[in-house]
Amino acid sequence: MSANKLKIFLLFNFLIPASFFIFTIYFMPIEQVFQFDSSDEGIELIKTSLYSDGFAMYTQIWNDQPPLSTVILASWFRLFGKSIYSARLLTLTYSTILVWSFCQTLRIHLGKIPAIIGTLLLIISCNFLRLSVSVMIGLQSLAMVMLSIFTLSLYQQNFDKEKSKIFIIISGGLLGISLQIKLFTAFLVPLIIFELLQFNFKKRCQGQSKWSIFFDAILWLTAFSSVFIMIGVFCNSLTYEQLLKSHLDNNVKTAFPIGNSLTLVLSFLLQDFDYLLLAILAIIIIFQKKQWEKSFPIIWLVTGYIVLINHRPVWYHHYLLLSIPLTWLATHGLTLSFDFFQQRRWYSRFKPSNFKKVTVSGLAAGFVIFSIFVTPIKLGVIILENHKYIEQSQENIQFVNIMLKYKKSTKWVFTDCPIYAFYSGLRVPPEIAVLSNIRIESKSITPKQIISVFETYRPEQVLLCKSKIIRNYLNSYIDEHYLKTYENHLGTHYLLKETQDLSRS
Repeated sequence: MSANKLKIFLLFNFLIPASFFIFTIYFMPIEQVFQFDSSDEGIELIKTSLYSDGFAMYTQIWNDQPPLSTVILASWFRLFGKSIYSARLLTLTYSTILVWSFCQTLRIHLGKIPAIIGTLLLIISCNFLRLSVSVMIGLQSLAMVMLSIFTLSLYQQNFDKEKSKIFIIISGGLLGISLQIKLFTAFLVPLIIFELLQFNFKKRCQGQSKWSIFFDAILWLTAFSSVFIMIGVFCNSLTYEQLLKSHLDNNVKTAFPIGNSLTLVLSFLLQDFDYLLLAILAIIIIFQKKQWEKSFPIIWLVTGYIVLINHRPVWYHHYLLLSIPLTWLATHGLTLSFDFFQQRRWYSRFKPSNFKKVTVSGLAAGFVIFSIFVTPIKLGVIILENHKYIEQSQENIQFVNIMLKYKKSTKWVFTDCPIYAFYSGLRVPPEIAVLSNIRIESKSITPKQIISVFETYRPEQVLLCKSKIIRNYLNSYIDEHYLKTYENHLGTHYLLKETQDLSRS
């Protein structure tokens, strides 16, 4: 390997991912923030904690998500200790994989310089850094998607070489792993198959046999299905009732108004408006020049947008489904400006008199300059949000201290904010570990089921934070059996009357 190739290898495989990892640890308050998300972090942490203690998913732990993230996090805890800092470092590791594979994919499709710039654009895109350190499964699933797409790009780059089919098998397997982390990437399966068919159709015109067009797609689909089913069988996760019905049931659709979802999805593309301008320009040029081999991120962006418009509910972290292809296209649009910036005294061309003879390259350059100006604003917003999370964390700790005060006499805690139980090292009944917004708002968990949990486990402590529905279910029962010990704007803490008597004695 020549010295130049070695430098490029080290830059893309070590320096860029390592720099992102170190920068994020330094820039994001991973240790200081109590929780980055209102509920998902707590759900993932307490679910993993119960699984580590020997409770089985889907039979004992009610769980509406695939199992792989929980299994991996439990193993991570055994290696590095059970703490939120440790869990966030695992999420950051997934994010580093996503950044690395995204950068490598751009390098294959657009070149080295655009890959570096595009990676920076992804890192500072809306909520990316926050999601890179939040114990949530969406980014983890997309990291495997991006790795799958990168592997597929390697196949396309080396299709005529011996043993190149191994890349197809690996790519399919990685997509299977992605879906066993979170199912929201399922819409990408037909897109990747279409990409393979389109690529092979082009190669068939160059002499490949007729059946080879379909062989690669079948091989990819076989690898994907095999990995997905094997993990599902091993983890007992092939359950329609919890994994699918809990999200697709009509009660979920009626519980979350379509207007709210539409508003949020429409706002997604405005969050990185500078990227949208560059992406639109790239799309126009791709269609104009009929560069269909570059159409994959367009199809991903459009399909993802259609899926989200028709999905309920939509959360802020769903934006990752759009921000990755949007950044990809924005990077393509950015490359259109290179000719303009290579001209001597290019800055002198930004005059009102020149606007009538603006070129595509000049327009792209204008969008790039706009993006440069708004970048400090984006970073400033992230810094302000970090300060807000740190300030809120002081109030959260009050509840943890109260729960720790009664820990010795506590076996079970009932709470709709399970992150407090995780910090306190206490268990929640496995049936309500995943007391998610979807489960509560759709009323798929009934008052009878909740009261049954109380009668079975008799939790010594109760902490109610967010859900008026759960409070309404429990008002009379709690008044009869529990005493209020502390209340603020974040929630209310109760203690079982017998536990109160024991603590006094």
